Order: sequence, then C-alpha cells, then structure tokens
Amino acid sequence: MPRLLFLLARGFAFGTMALGCGGGAPGAKAIADPSTAASGDTIGADHDADLAGAQGRTEELTDATSLERLKERLARGSLSGVRLNLAARSFGPGLGDVLAGAATLEGVVALDVSDNGLGPDGVKALAASPHLAALRQLDLGGNDIDDRGVAELGSSGRFSALKVLNLSGNGIGLDGVRALAASPLLEGVRSLDLSMNPIGPEGARALAASPHLAHLHSLFLLGCDIGATGAAALAGASGLRGLAVLALSGNGVGDSGARSLADAATLGSLETLDVSANGIADEGARALAASPHLARVRSLEVFGNDFGPAGADALKQRFGSALKL
Repeated sequence: MPRLLFLLARGFAFGTMALGCGGGAPGAKAIADPSTAASGDTIGADHDADLAGAQGRTEELTDATSLERLKERLARGSLSGVRLNLAARSFGPGLGDVLAGAATLEGVVALDVSDNGLGPDGVKALAASPHLAALRQLDLGGNDIDDRGVAELGSSGRFSALKVLNLSGNGIGLDGVRALAASPLLEGVRSLDLSMNPIGPEGARALAASPHLAHLHSLFLLGCDIGATGAAALAGASGLRGLAVLALSGNGVGDSGARSLADAATLGSLETLDVSANGIADEGARALAASPHLARVRSLEVFGNDFGPAGADALKQRFGSALKL
C-alpha cells in the first residue's frame, strides 16, 4: 500500500487526524505528523510531543527549495529548542549530509524528515551527526532506509535523548528489526512506529525479546505481517508491561492472535488496542470481551473484522463506548 494511502487509512481508523503540535511563533506552521493519528486523548501529534518532551515552536524553512538553499538557511542562526519540519520535500540522500554538517541544529528537539528519499546512505550521514544530541523526536518514515539504514541508526550512539521514533514505511525486514531490537537506541524510547514494514512474525519475536523497551508507552506495528505467532510473541513479552498503546491493524492475527492478546497479563496497562482488519471472527471477539487483563482499555478498535452480531454484542457489553467498530 502506498504510504499516503496507509496514513489516510490509519487516520480513519484512529479517528481525526492530529496535525498540530503546540505553540508556534507567528507564521510558524505545526509539524504535520499523520503517522500518529488521534484517538481520544491517547494518540496524536500533540501527545507524541508530550511523550518526547519536545513541545516548542516549529520551523519549516519553506523558502529552502534546494539542498544548497537549505544549507544556507541552516547557517543563519541557532535552532535550539525548535521542532524542525522538513517532511515530503524530496531532498534525497544529500539531505543527510546537509543536516549532519549543520552546527545550528545543536539543541533541536524534534526533526521530521519523512518522505524525502533519504535511503540508507542519507540515514548513515544523519546518524553520524555530532549536532543532534538533544533530539527527542525523530520521524524518518517513508525514506526506504531498509535494514542497512536501521543498522546505522542503531549503532550510531548519538541519539541517547530520543523518546519518539517513527520508522514506518521503510522496507525494514527481519535483519533490520533485529538490529534495532538489540540497540541501546531504544532504551529511552517511549513511542516506536514500525508500521508498514515487512518484519513478519520473527520480527515481532525480536522486538518482544528486546531488553531495551522498559520505557515504551506506544508501539505501532500496522501492516507488518506479524500474524498470530507474532501477536502471541508480543503478548508474552515481559518487557512490554508498561505499554499503554498497541496498534496491530492489518496483521492477520485472526482468532488465535486475539486470544493471545486477551490472555496476556503482561498487557494489563493497555489503554488503547487496535486490532482492526485482522480477520477476527466471533471466537476472537468473545475472547477479547472475556479478557480479565483489558480492564484499563479506553479505546478498542476493531474495524473491518469478520465477527458477526454475536461477537459485536459481546464486545459492546464489555467495552461500551470504548469500542470502535
């Protein structure tokens, strides 16, 4: 699925798209963060900025229409405390080199370079930058960085302050997710988005076994082909006990995966669970409805599944207004 269609679908599933990220200077636009769509007060760009501790004014540098012009603009003065939005500018791999060499980025708290065609070489340059140590929120979605780019990012050691990381739609497979799961980069991360990457069941297992997810609050794995076994691996992950948001839409988890999630005592902190478009029938719906571990759920999203009136009624009785179908 093209990333734009994926973002629109995700926005529909989670409710209204949240594009604002808080107080900007006059003339500054809010960072558009469609990969974190709103659901009540749990998911959204504002919420991610809060998780990251990265509220502040946003700059887009819209007059920088080429890499050379961007380099000139970045040289003008400090951007400390700024949320820098360069999303969907098609700058290509050279963007990594330009940003890596910009000393004025010292103190930038959020960086959105999604949909720029960075590729693995662009991310390698960015990951080597000595100027991004204060970065708390990083969106690399839709850049085709593949496994090589993730490995560079995970081994850089330069993003110890990072709290929110979006890697959606990047062609990341099993090797990449294994490198990421083993990296201390995730140690402080509170929101991780790997949606629309073909990590498969083994990728979910790798994440579940990571020793670096103790602080994770939100995990987005929409359209990652994890299946029932991947869902079961996540359900049994002791490192995910603090998870409040789990988004698994479009993964084919079926009734078996739904039962695994329903039976998971480790997921007792969940407030938002998205299992939309997963082939869940009445059996899986009844398992979710009977779960003793989903007492804190305020939003259960089950759009586009296969259960009938009996399954829907069981879910309505259990979750009431928290049910989204």
